[in-house]
Amino acid sequence: MAILSGINTRLRGSAGDWTFSRLNGQTVAKQKVEAKEKPKRTFAQMIRRVQWANLVALYQAFEGNLHPSFENKDARVSDYNEFMSANLGAAPVYLTKDQARQGGCVVAAYQVTRGSLPSIIMTEDASHVVSTDIALGGLTIGASTDIKAFSDAVVQNNPNYRYGDQITCFIANQTMDAATGVPRVTIEALEITLDGVDDETMLYDIVNARGFSTVSDKLGASAAVTGAIAWIHSRRSSSGTKVSTQRFMVNNSILSGFQTEDARDKAIISYGGTLSEEFLTPNTPAAPVVNP
Repeated sequence: MAILSGINTRLRGSAGDWTFSRLNGQTVAKQKVEAKEKPKRTFAQMIRRVQWANLVALYQAFEGNLHPSFENKDARVSDYNEFMSANLGAAPVYLTKDQARQGGCVVAAYQVTRGSLPSIIMTEDASHVVSTDIALGGLTIGASTDIKAFSDAVVQNNPNYRYGDQITCFIANQTMDAATGVPRVTIEALEITLDGVDDETMLYDIVNARGFSTVSDKLGASAAVTGAIAWIHSRRSSSGTKVSTQRFMVNNSILSGFQTEDARDKAIISYGGTLSEEFLTPNTPAAPVVNP
């Protein structure tokens, strides 16, 4: 505490680190003491927090196209809530606070839909080209393939599909910002309704080869995707939209670097660390000891 004198001593209030008040006709200055903020979260809570931002960023990257994606959810629960619940902890990705603030995002094997239609089975070859189990009956998709020809091939060779159903392909493109090193994801959304009449509109006027190509007589991608890909089968019904349950098939070279214990610990520290009560709590289970 200090007592000031001079022509500008009738001061009250705060300025910077100082607080001014009047005491017995004199101006008294007190310097503020900044208390170090104590971490408020346990280790388990921090694990959830450092994963949260990545999931939020990925959901936002769908730009509203991931709807309706979860069947039979409570009317008070949104697709966003279901997406977060389904994926939090399922495929951990750890972003620091700074990476999250810059819109960082890393795609992993996240669940994108949950429903009652049979899942589309995806397989990956040695070149990381992904194909589905949707048979095309000899159709080679190309620039001259119209919607009817594609629709006929799907419906006539796959008993689970009907005219009026939709096939959606989500492609998550993973990049790394060269200037900041922040990972980023953009979502390409492709969809086609199976139409047994339209023989005038070309398939590639609506979608593209990245998600709609012939791979070993099955529907697949034209080339390997850097990031992740998923196809979804959906159908209108009297009770609402039905969907197939799907997860991303991932080919992401940067993913593993954001799933390590080191990445986790850096992310936790960036948010202020954990409660001191967690000091003696092991972060991971100990490995079994094998006696010689």
